[in-house]
Amino acid sequence: MIETPRLTLIPLNLHQIRLHIADNHQLEATLGLKKGHREAVEPVLSIIKYFTIPRLQDPTFNPLYHTLWLAIDRQNQQFVAEAKFKGEPDETGTIEIGYGTYPAFHRKGYMTEMVSGLVTWANQQPGVLRVVADTTADNVASQKVLEKNGFRLFDQIEDMLWWEYTVD
Repeated sequence: MIETPRLTLIPLNLHQIRLHIADNHQLEATLGLKKGHREAVEPVLSIIKYFTIPRLQDPTFNPLYHTLWLAIDRQNQQFVAEAKFKGEPDETGTIEIGYGTYPAFHRKGYMTEMVSGLVTWANQQPGVLRVVADTTADNVASQKVLEKNGFRLFDQIEDMLWWEYTVD
């Protein structure tokens, strides 16, 4: 669990992941949260089914690098956003992060805060030297999240921008 000024970031365990994709507010009920705007939709739903769940079932993988992290707004007691690392550090010490804010909570700074919390956590993990993320060239909101968290643009392939944060 990671605490930021407004958010509690929780890594979901296998049981919680299954409740998340059932999408009938059982996850909120088990955690004592209000029903909100959380929705398991594509492409995240397929990622969870075909990558996250199999990796959480395999004890050779570190679950914190393969599960979905959800952000809870402590004041409202609702899920507001989600993020995911895309595996353990590679041979260069790089991990990749993907993220999204639920539409009802756009433009409230939640994702900037969530990415900050996850980057701070990554900074403390052995073997992590760099965090990367990609955005499309037209996704200015996502680019601002990365810029506010100290990421710098390091590559562009067609309309995909690649960003990096170097761990201290």
